[in-house]
Amino acid sequence: MKRDPLEGLLGHTGRDPGCEAAFEHFHRYCDAALRGEDVEQEFPEFVNHLRNCPGCREDAEGLLAALREIESD
Repeated sequence: MKRDPLEGLLGHTGRDPGCEAAFEHFHRYCDAALRGEDVEQEFPEFVNHLRNCPGCREDAEGLLAALREIESD
């Protein structure tokens, strides 16, 4: 996910459901990302949250990396 340097300071505009609500979408987001689907179109609020929240972004990237590793075995 490419990030604008200003987003780190100002956040990204748009609806951000917050960490708790975003947590409910992690598995569906990761499944869609692994299938190569357009996750920005399918999960716009979740993607917006990932842009704004370093903790959730790190969790999503880590989960995707782990799932890719499992799939490659």
